[in-house]
Amino acid sequence: MDVLKKILIIVFSSFIGIISYPEFLTASDSVSVLGISNTNIVETVASSEPELVEEVSDSETVQEQNTVSYAVVNPTPVVNPTPAPVVEPVQPVYVAPSNNIQIAGRTLEIVDVSSTLVDSGAHVNKYGEKFLYGHNSQAVFGSLYTLSVGNVFTVSYGGLTKNYQIQQIVIYEHNGQYLQINGAGNYMGAVAKARHNGVYYDLSIMTCYGTSYGNGDASHRLVIFANAI
Repeated sequence: MDVLKKILIIVFSSFIGIISYPEFLTASDSVSVLGISNTNIVETVASSEPELVEEVSDSETVQEQNTVSYAVVNPTPVVNPTPAPVVEPVQPVYVAPSNNIQIAGRTLEIVDVSSTLVDSGAHVNKYGEKFLYGHNSQAVFGSLYTLSVGNVFTVSYGGLTKNYQIQQIVIYEHNGQYLQINGAGNYMGAVAKARHNGVYYDLSIMTCYGTSYGNGDASHRLVIFANAI
C-alpha cells in the first residue's frame, strides 16, 4: 500500500513539473518510465509517399525492360494493283484499192497488164478496155459460178465507178491457148473484146472452170458478158 502511494506521488510530481516548466522532447531524449528501457522500442515513421509494389520474377527481364524500347510498326497493307484496262486491238480499216471490182461478195484489186498470158495472182488482171480475168480461187473468182444472168456488180477504175448487169454466161473448152466450143474454133480474141456470137458487150470476165489440172489450169473457162447500167 505504501509503495503504491509513492508511485502515484512520483508520477503526479513529474506532471506538475512538466506543466510548470514545459519543454519539447526530441527524438534523442531518453525516457525511462517504471524501469522500462527504450532500447527495445522500434519507432515506425509513416512515409509521405505511397509504397510501390512491383512483382518481378526475372531481374534480367526487368533490366531489359528498363533499357530497351520497342517500336511497334504497323505492317503496310497489301493493296492489289489496279488492273490495266483491257484495250481491244484496233482492227485495221479496210481501204478498197482505187481500181477494183466488187462482185460475188468480194472486193478485188484490178491491175493492168499488157498480155493475157500474165498470171493474175491474188488480184484481177485487166487487158485492154473490156476484159478482166482472174484465178478460180477462194480469194479471187472462186464464187463466180454462183452468179446468173441479171445479177449486178460494180467496177471502179480510173476514178469512175460503174454498175454492170450480167447478160450472158458462156462455158468454153480450153485447149492449150485456144477457147473452143464443141472442139472447134478459137474464141480468145472475141472474149478479150467482150464479143459473143457477133454481139459486143461492155465488159467480159473470165476464170477457170471444169476439171482442175492441179497446176492452176483447168479444162474449161467460164466467161461473163455484161453491160453497164
